[in-house]
Amino acid sequence: MFIHPTAYRHPARGFTLLEVIAALALISLIIGGGYGVADGSLKLGSSMNRARISEMRVSNFIHQWRDWLENVPPGLRFFSGLDKVKRGAAGTLLVEGGSVPFTWNPSLRLADAVEFATIRGEEPKSLTLVIRHLKRLEKPTAMDAYEQIAELPLLTGLKEFKTQFYSAEDKRWFSSWNPDKRPAPPLFMRMQFTFLKDAREHGATFWIANDLVGRDQEGMGRPAMGQERSSGNL
Repeated sequence: MFIHPTAYRHPARGFTLLEVIAALALISLIIGGGYGVADGSLKLGSSMNRARISEMRVSNFIHQWRDWLENVPPGLRFFSGLDKVKRGAAGTLLVEGGSVPFTWNPSLRLADAVEFATIRGEEPKSLTLVIRHLKRLEKPTAMDAYEQIAELPLLTGLKEFKTQFYSAEDKRWFSSWNPDKRPAPPLFMRMQFTFLKDAREHGATFWIANDLVGRDQEGMGRPAMGQERSSGNL
């Protein structure tokens, strides 16, 4: 008679509640970390995209100014620092004579003047730089000689925008300019602006090409054109 030994079997053992909780916690950490990395990548990509758009906007804005000021005909007149309360703006720059910049419609090329004004923006404490194309009134009034025919925002979300003008006669910069007091046009125009959400200071210095008389006599020659900068010195 043969006696077959019975095989020993370990009793079935499942996961304890503590092990299940630990596994779930580990899985949660892994999933949360993955979502955090993905969210960080999306935010970084969005921030870089906004920065590229902002840089392109500033670059195009400066190039438009440079191309215009280096090809303006004689007789261009700058009025800066005038109080244009009637049009609801401060820090206005009014330009008369010659071709007008920033024309998105062929009819605007017939404008007699353009006005650059900083107005209150949509965001709190922000400014918006707008360009206004103006037509001279047939019967100018004591309040204004122009009527507005178009307006376009150029830069939004600004913290500050200012212009300065260099006089070749006085050899110094002025924050305001009136051709009635200074018949000779400025030699340079300097532009500086900052945004609320960008700590950098942007700016450019432009050579104004509408008055070549007397420069050779002074031995000044032609200066460097469109010296633009960002986060540097002018």
